[in-house]
Amino acid sequence: MLFSKRDLFRIAIPLILQQILTVTVGMVDTMMVSSAGEAAVSGVSLVNTVDTMLVMVFTALVNGGSVVVSQALGSKDISLARSTAKQLVYSAVGVAAALAVLVVFLRAPLLNLLYPQVEADVMSSAKSYMLYVAMSFPFLALSGSCSSLFRVMGNSAISLAVSILMNLINVTGNAILIFHFKMGAAGAAIATLISRAVGSTIELMLIQNKKHPIYIENIFHYQPNFKIIKAILRIGVPNGIESGMFNFGKLLTQSLISSMGTASIAANAVANTLATFQYMPGNATGSLMITVVGRCIGAQEKKQATYYARLLTGATYVCLWVVVLCTILFSRQIIGIYNLSPDSANLSHQMILYHAICAAVLWPVAFTLPTSFRAASDVRFTLKVSLFSMWTFRVALSYVFCLESISILGLTVPGLGMGPIGVWVAMSVDWVFRTTLFLIRHFNGKWLTKYRAISEEKSA
Repeated sequence: MLFSKRDLFRIAIPLILQQILTVTVGMVDTMMVSSAGEAAVSGVSLVNTVDTMLVMVFTALVNGGSVVVSQALGSKDISLARSTAKQLVYSAVGVAAALAVLVVFLRAPLLNLLYPQVEADVMSSAKSYMLYVAMSFPFLALSGSCSSLFRVMGNSAISLAVSILMNLINVTGNAILIFHFKMGAAGAAIATLISRAVGSTIELMLIQNKKHPIYIENIFHYQPNFKIIKAILRIGVPNGIESGMFNFGKLLTQSLISSMGTASIAANAVANTLATFQYMPGNATGSLMITVVGRCIGAQEKKQATYYARLLTGATYVCLWVVVLCTILFSRQIIGIYNLSPDSANLSHQMILYHAICAAVLWPVAFTLPTSFRAASDVRFTLKVSLFSMWTFRVALSYVFCLESISILGLTVPGLGMGPIGVWVAMSVDWVFRTTLFLIRHFNGKWLTKYRAISEEKSA
């Protein structure tokens, strides 16, 4: 076996701890912002949805590069792995920098287009928060690229240590800028910008250490290798489209909720924060899946790839059940920290309970298992399934479930009038569809036939 259980634990434990740290600090971040009122936390929530969608553009390149590096390590081509690492860093940071410039100058019309009905104080918080978050994109891309390379090498402890430092800087910055200088949402964004800049600088220095199996040499001397870039894009672009459309769909449902008032926005924001906590085991396992399954595929060990895909998906279920149980037991106490109104608090509690039950049954197969497909270069199937399921079920059904009536081409169609909770019900229908098709794909084995070595790529 390419990985012993000890190897898996050695990689997985820092990843899980990093996820816990990231989500926990994210919750603390939201709590700190909530001290400035519901308008501030609602503005941050609206931007976080847009931010996530935009970040997915360069994160897709990071994931594509991680797969290529993993497969190169599996085939024992260390030179290719190192070359891919450098191409990955430059490609991701370049795309992130271009995106940052666009968002800085277009943030106001973008937010006005997406959320035309939000209150003025919510929009003001959103615009100021988005300015500084956009400026942090290049640093986030650099940090993500370096962290992915450390994970592929099986050294996730380095990323954990840097993440601890970044989050300490973030929380300290929040305390100073929000509580002392009363900067609200802008203060939280500036703290995020500083923490990402420091963390990415440290990781860039560490990834140049030649003691690592994969390192970046002559970092300021770069020459594009289009064969490698094409291999990264072949995996990254479909993954990026999938992730981007997924988050754009979430953005549309967020826009739908934003039309229902500040109380609904705040309730949904808190519920999403706790839902993210439930995703924590799967996100950690997904990162591990790329390293493990990617290396198996590169080594032409298809039986081992199948074995590890099932093992890690099963491990996600076990971890998820523990997190879901804790969420259910302590949800009201956690919600109470956010200073929500009684109506917002009750609505948020309903959303959290519904999500917890659905996630415990469906989420690992719907989202962790297909990561093994991507690690095996089977990206088009997951793209097709995700796009169809997102637009047909999560987006379209959200309007049907939420609203009393929907106007389509001059015709008025009756809806179910469930309110904001309808978005979460539509989400669960999306999950059922994904789970069904991904299980079929896994067991028929077609996902194991899509790998193509870089030597087979034609230069652009």
